[in-house]
Amino acid sequence: MKNVQKNFTLRLLSMGVGAAVTLGVAGATSPAFAFPERDITIVVAFGAGGGTDRQTRVMAQHLQSILGVNVNVQNAPGGGGQVGALTVLREEPDGYTILSTNNPDHSMTIALQNAPYSAEDWAILAVDIYDPRLIVVANDSPYESWADFVEAARANPGELSVSAVAGGAQDLFGRWIMDAFDLDVNHVGYPSGGEAGSAVLGGHVTANIGDDFSRLNMRDDVRGLLLGSPNPSPRWPEATLVVDAMAEEGLEPPTPDFLARYHIYAVPAAMREQHPENFEKLKNAIISISELPEYKEFIASSGVEDLSIMEPGENYEENFRRSLEALRGFADLR
Repeated sequence: MKNVQKNFTLRLLSMGVGAAVTLGVAGATSPAFAFPERDITIVVAFGAGGGTDRQTRVMAQHLQSILGVNVNVQNAPGGGGQVGALTVLREEPDGYTILSTNNPDHSMTIALQNAPYSAEDWAILAVDIYDPRLIVVANDSPYESWADFVEAARANPGELSVSAVAGGAQDLFGRWIMDAFDLDVNHVGYPSGGEAGSAVLGGHVTANIGDDFSRLNMRDDVRGLLLGSPNPSPRWPEATLVVDAMAEEGLEPPTPDFLARYHIYAVPAAMREQHPENFEKLKNAIISISELPEYKEFIASSGVEDLSIMEPGENYEENFRRSLEALRGFADLR
């Protein structure tokens, strides 16, 4: 699986650069793009090399080919995404600075971290990649299913444990689901997803909380117990869907894919208000990337066709609104 991940990263970069060379001249000479007239910067709210950063760089290379200007990527990690968001808000709301971040992390900064901005301060251009949360156990675990895990946790309160990246949305998903099922389970936080995953393989914790696609690097060594999505995953067909598991308990999540990762591109709401035509141009340019043959090939070869959305942000406004409202009541879970 290491080779697969390496090839995935290399392909992200090579395909994006190739597309820029192929399409750049046509975009640069088109009179239809009075906006933009200078370079655009996309601020990634997370560190270099992660999934959000890699996907943003692919999108940026295609976007600059379509718009005919340079699209630069700048990383501004920290504060669960606040640093990147504030970096964008400090710039003029003219469409030349775009935020690349994830929900629910962005909503968590508002609901749980007292961010100096609100949801109303942002306008989402597009939703790119979707990646639901996943709970896995090692192949040698005695728990064959989510039902087994729940039964054991209830019979042995305080003895089972789950790992996740400390303080993030994966960690919150674990705390929320254990609380919903009234399970007394120890939550063990780690600095990175790699360390959290290694903990379950090393037998240091009972289970690990990650994401559908990101946990593919462990596919041969673990099995899925619970998937935070209303739809089965071709990568984890054995995992119980959270909506089904909760229904058996007479429960219902705030949204069917509550706390799933959505990669979003956003600008200050003032940009949409002051420059509506430019907002639409940016939005449509980003969404049109999904129709490029090179991009389609990249997505198919990466095995994430079912997770690639690339739709207008307004299609997800209600989902994000409901998630934000639910998050406001979760301060005691952290």
